[in-house]
Amino acid sequence: MSKSRIRGFSHERDLARKLWDHGLAVMRAPASGSKGKKLLYPDIVAIYKGKVIAVEVKTMKKAKTLYIDSYQVRKVLEFVERAGGEAYVAVKIIGSGEWIFIPVSKLEKTGNNNYKLRKESLSEGIRLEALVSIMKGLKKLADFTSRD
Repeated sequence: MSKSRIRGFSHERDLARKLWDHGLAVMRAPASGSKGKKLLYPDIVAIYKGKVIAVEVKTMKKAKTLYIDSYQVRKVLEFVERAGGEAYVAVKIIGSGEWIFIPVSKLEKTGNNNYKLRKESLSEGIRLEALVSIMKGLKKLADFTSRD
């Protein structure tokens, strides 16, 4: 297994642990490179009292436009279609220690039917604590995304 895949798994475990520590029920279900590719499930599923989020996890060394394979987006969307809930891409810029969550609906389709998340869109994402507040019903997404 490559070092980059091992690091990627490490970041997925880090995010799962942080969500768990905030009181959410969490499952990490990595499928890349496994025989489970026929099953469409996300990297992480988090649940809080019936509220579900499905998360595709991405890391990068510095903020830049992120390109995401259509299969990775499709598996998150398929999962939330079956389970209900919201689909997110969680991005961690290595070294920052901070997770940014972007709703999958904010991704742009590319010419070859994949997806991209523009660098500028990272600033519109919400932080981990905000996501937890939304899931626990303490705040709404609009409380974090509206601009005056």
